[in-house]
Amino acid sequence: MSEPLHCRDDERIGGIQVITRAAKILDALGATPNGMSLGEIAQAVNLPRSTVQRIVGALDSVQLVRSHGVGGVRLGPALLRLIANVHTDVVAIAQPWLQALCDATGETVSLARASGLQLAIVHYVVADRELRVVPRIGMNLPLYSTSGGRALLALDSDEAAKELVGEAYQAITELTVRDFPALLAHLTEIRHTGLAYDRGETLEGISTMAVAIDTILGRFSISLLIPSARFQLNEERNRAEILKCKDALIDEIGKAALRD
Repeated sequence: MSEPLHCRDDERIGGIQVITRAAKILDALGATPNGMSLGEIAQAVNLPRSTVQRIVGALDSVQLVRSHGVGGVRLGPALLRLIANVHTDVVAIAQPWLQALCDATGETVSLARASGLQLAIVHYVVADRELRVVPRIGMNLPLYSTSGGRALLALDSDEAAKELVGEAYQAITELTVRDFPALLAHLTEIRHTGLAYDRGETLEGISTMAVAIDTILGRFSISLLIPSARFQLNEERNRAEILKCKDALIDEIGKAALRD
């Protein structure tokens, strides 16, 4: 005899509820890497302690959390291995969105990360047109002069930026910032608008705009690399498209937990 339909529906709804609650618990633990007690988790996710204890026990059984030790409950090795594996595929995750940004703007797009005091390009999509910018993988450029580098610096405090890059900088072109107050003016504007600009400060004849993404897999910058002669031509459209790309990638990868 087949199972009544309403019983199957109740089981499905109950299963979804458990998954949702487990996801909330994992999210809370991800924001508190030093661990949480069952009571702290229950308060954070607004669930009874008994419910939290039951779900944590199930997660612990498959190593998604660890529920022993001084710190209480924390993320487990199975989940951390999964995150590490995904980290190696950031380029694969980002590629479709970078291609979409290139197609929408008709300009070259790069994905980069900070490497010490330099901005290191890890992937790019070259525009399909006669006059275009073609970067080099592994090309290292100063954080303080590039739009991508400044977008990343703006994620931290002024003090952290100053400690990292210092107070005086080598002039790469006539337009390069020369001291920290000039850099600070850029960082303040970036935090206000979400966008960074480099108008010929790093490479003559090339202007860029960039955004930074602070994700669970790390911090990266996305830049549009444009010949300066046409930088202002479609600036408003390009600005809207790069912000759309930023939002899509943060949604795809996952936003980083708030840092102290």
